[in-house]
Amino acid sequence: MSEYDTGNPVPSASMPDAWDNMQSIDKFVNSSDETITTRTGEQLDTLHGVNVKADNQLTQQQADFETSQEERDAVVEETRQNLIPLSRQYMTLATAQADIANIPVGSTTYYRSPDNSALAIEVMNVGGTLQPTGRQMPSTKTVDDKINERLVPGEYRPGYFPAFFDRNGMVPAWFDGGKFDVAGLGPNVTQVVSEIPNEWAQKFIPQGDFSPYYFPFLYDQQGNVYAWFHGGLFDAPGLGPVLQEYVKNLVSGGEVDAVRSFIEGDQYKFFFKNSRIFAGQSTSLNIAFTGDSWTEKNTIPQSLINILGGTYKDPGWISCSDRTDGVMSGISPVTATNFTKYDGGSNNTNIPPYGCGPDGNGYYNNNTVGSLVWTGVTVTNLSVFYYDGSGTFTITIDSNTPVTIMGGNTGTAKKYDFSGLSATAHTVKIQSTGTGVVSILGMYGKNNSIASGLTVSRMGNGASIASDYFNFSSWIQPVAQYLDIDLLFIILGTNDFRLSQGVAEYKSGIVEIISKYRSATPDICICLMSPAQCNATGTPALSEYDKTMREIAVEQNVNFISGYQLFPKVYNSVGGAWADGLHLSPLGAYVLTRAIKKEFFIGG
Repeated sequence: MSEYDTGNPVPSASMPDAWDNMQSIDKFVNSSDETITTRTGEQLDTLHGVNVKADNQLTQQQADFETSQEERDAVVEETRQNLIPLSRQYMTLATAQADIANIPVGSTTYYRSPDNSALAIEVMNVGGTLQPTGRQMPSTKTVDDKINERLVPGEYRPGYFPAFFDRNGMVPAWFDGGKFDVAGLGPNVTQVVSEIPNEWAQKFIPQGDFSPYYFPFLYDQQGNVYAWFHGGLFDAPGLGPVLQEYVKNLVSGGEVDAVRSFIEGDQYKFFFKNSRIFAGQSTSLNIAFTGDSWTEKNTIPQSLINILGGTYKDPGWISCSDRTDGVMSGISPVTATNFTKYDGGSNNTNIPPYGCGPDGNGYYNNNTVGSLVWTGVTVTNLSVFYYDGSGTFTITIDSNTPVTIMGGNTGTAKKYDFSGLSATAHTVKIQSTGTGVVSILGMYGKNNSIASGLTVSRMGNGASIASDYFNFSSWIQPVAQYLDIDLLFIILGTNDFRLSQGVAEYKSGIVEIISKYRSATPDICICLMSPAQCNATGTPALSEYDKTMREIAVEQNVNFISGYQLFPKVYNSVGGAWADGLHLSPLGAYVLTRAIKKEFFIGG
């Protein structure tokens, strides 16, 4: 309280009141109290009190702001956590589980299906563990398969619509001009007729004598027969000749062979890479041929390049094959000095002592100075694959400084990569120093001066039978895993047939090839191709090898093109389809590669 506290009203000229006012001002400015009481009894904040209130208000505002910010951050984080599973794409369930911290409990995400049954599989975070919800995203192939389970796949004329088919594409029933038709149901119909009551048969089946080859099936009261069996085959008025011609074609291999010569399998990787090129991305559509000499010679691989426009992106696989008829991309056959060649084909029963390429070709020496030389190698990037032995060798490109490779003696396949080369023809020389084991498996070249396009690699081994691949199949995956093959053609059978190897070994060898290339590239697209009838004989017939390859395609979910169906069943080189009794000429190769273009590129 003020010292005098006169109680005089405001304003007042009294000195006691002036004194009290001065006291109040002094306390307002200098007091550590937060409030003062004026001479009139009113309680006011001191300057210190004003500052305290301001500080308290600022502190509260900051606290309120921080609380609000935390709430906003929590909302943002919750939203982010809910969006993460939707934006992330997981290739495997294990990858998704490893990222569980970014998948909130109760949220769902997807990982790519490990097989072709679906595009993606939905899983939910249940207590920190991803559990399947039972829901899946169907893939295009799944939808197509569901449709194909109910519709006959393939191409057919508008007048003919298949009603049923088996896994080999044989059509036992169809519609011809909108009318139902069947082929050779004699035994089944006999059984059905035998179970028909006599009363019904006497009423609806004409009584009388018939030719054993003609048996009426349906007739009216006037005796007009609308359907019958002719030689055990169903027939009807107006359809007889057409039906007989159709059955003739079906049995003997007429125009329907165009459909029966192809079986569709997994094609996703190939078509997806194709779509990337179509979208303008810089990438290579990588196609490879493996098998026997049909794929070591350049005839068929080069024919595919020609029929697709004649241009290519990369040289692709550069083999240790020394065949002069295998030259592609302008690269010379290898010139070897003081190196021993390993060739896994030609009924060779020996495994490679120091590895080989996926094509069963390689060069090695031991404690010897030697060289391997390729010329005309137009690449900007080059990978040299070698067996990691005990030896030392150098790699020289043109006149550049040699690169020295010292073996670690691990006995595994390794590679050395060159990059930044000019897009011109180079000479590649590999030279052993004379110390230890040196073995070269092959090379792979890329030309990055060309943004995108087709790359075709020949990776076959002449004179091979299918079982030869067991000799060196363990060397397929270590090299092929780096080649990113989108579509692999396997052509085998000529030598198995002419040497009467039998279909059991033939099948096991092809399945082994499929297995090893799939281990290298799990989603690789594979197409089997059976050979045409060459100028040779064997047991069993070549048709049995074609049938076996067809069965493999169905069992392994790979594609199949029947060269046996596309060519005459009797060897005929009139017009020049064959270069010799066993190998197609470029004219004959056109028949095969045209089928490849039709099934994989037209509309793809």
